Amino acid sequence: DLTHPVHLAAERMVKRIAERTKGEVKITIFPNNTLGAPPEVVQQVRLGVIDMMLLNPANIEAVAPKLGVINIPYQFDDYAHAHRALDTTGSEWLQAEFKKAGFQQIAYFEWGFRALSNSVRPVNVPEDVKGLKIRVPPELAIKAAFEALGAVTATIAYPEVYMALATKTVDGQDNPIGNTWAAKFFQVQKHVALTRHIYATIVFAASPKAWDRLTPEQRTIVTEEGRRAGNEARAEVQEKEASYLADMEKAGVQITRPDVAKFRPLMGPAYVQLKKVLGEDTWASWSKLVDAARK
Repeated sequence: DLTHPVHLAAERMVKRIAERTKGEVKITIFPNNTLGAPPEVVQQVRLGVIDMMLLNPANIEAVAPKLGVINIPYQFDDYAHAHRALDTTGSEWLQAEFKKAGFQQIAYFEWGFRALSNSVRPVNVPEDVKGLKIRVPPELAIKAAFEALGAVTATIAYPEVYMALATKTVDGQDNPIGNTWAAKFFQVQKHVALTRHIYATIVFAASPKAWDRLTPEQRTIVTEEGRRAGNEARAEVQEKEASYLADMEKAGVQITRPDVAKFRPLMGPAYVQLKKVLGEDTWASWSKLVDAARK
């Protein structure tokens, strides 16, 4: 979506980097998976064929399982807490993991907290999720979270989701509000619940080959402008979320705002699955960093 805050912020970033480096660093944006599906892009960046990427870290978990900590369900209290964990308390730990996986992590942009939509009933309490058939992406954290709540999950390719919802092949889907709006899922889903089960960030990262080609001064400029654009995207995503929800309500969608504190205690089975993948030590280390980000 070329009107999404992330794309618009990236365009501004590229322009400012070119200006500040006097045209020495020119970045070309290839939107809408032009260079390939996310898993392919990840490999191409690692190899240095593609210089940089803006991707959901979940796409990197195949080569760096420990980065799955970013997607642990119900670990962040709100946007500010998530930002502090990624930018401050957990920053060094995450940078080291990205580096081990073959990436130079520069900044974080944002999709936003994920929300649940469905065509069956409003979701106010965890019990309302039970029995719903939910389309999920091929990400363990999301699948495990919904199954812990008693939902039935189905993995369906993103381009096919609208039709699956329209034909009631599945009852619902989960996405950040901006994605649910852009894909027009709300047209065939009359209930949207701000379950905020997982915070969806976007990492701006470079291949080591591309990073090594930059001078120290250029790296500083790219980092500064990357973080500036990431913060702009974050602010705009939250602003847009409010306007999208208002527009959905005008279109007849019922918006519910469940108490997420009632959902978190039910995540035990999901946490067991995720700990097996992440490892107990990684889980414990990351949990301390997330706790330290609470104020």
